[in-house]
Amino acid sequence: MNKYEIDKNWFINNINNKNLIEKLQKIKVIITDIDGCLTNANLLVTENNIGKSFSVQDGFGTSTAIKNKLIDIAFLTGRTDEATKIRAKMLGIPDELCFTGIDQKKIAKIKAIQKLKNITKEETLYFGDDLLDFEALDAIGVMASPENTVFYFQDYANIIVPRTGGDSAFRLLLDLVLYAQNKHFAQEFIDKTIK
Repeated sequence: MNKYEIDKNWFINNINNKNLIEKLQKIKVIITDIDGCLTNANLLVTENNIGKSFSVQDGFGTSTAIKNKLIDIAFLTGRTDEATKIRAKMLGIPDELCFTGIDQKKIAKIKAIQKLKNITKEETLYFGDDLLDFEALDAIGVMASPENTVFYFQDYANIIVPRTGGDSAFRLLLDLVLYAQNKHFAQEFIDKTIK
């Protein structure tokens, strides 16, 4: 099977999962880790900088969702770097929803986002891929991970996206959430494709 067929089958299977769809319909904010989720988990290290590669498709979906006020999206990463801040600004993610340089305790920032947005854990989806993301489980309604996440983390995720971080995994997840809420910017195109 090619990526198109894998993505389509995954999407249809998840749309037909009534329990999951009920959870996704409640989501008001998606909080995502960066390294390994929005990137391929590789760093380009030069003498003066650290560079990252982000997916254009992830970016288009994110910026379109934000611009049209379809859902809130927040960045939360342990690494301190300018690349993440620059990417957030490019996509329209406000400073109060972009956290970099977080120590080992991401849960405090997740709760701060929930308080800022006046939402509950059931209205929060977290996209993570490694040990530092485990503690999010106590503060969220849905956990999602890209397929490149470590195997022992996958058992805790409600959703495993069939793409690796940096290869449009976030876009596919965002597509699923927005479609489940019947407010996807390409709802009609998706309907024609999956039915």
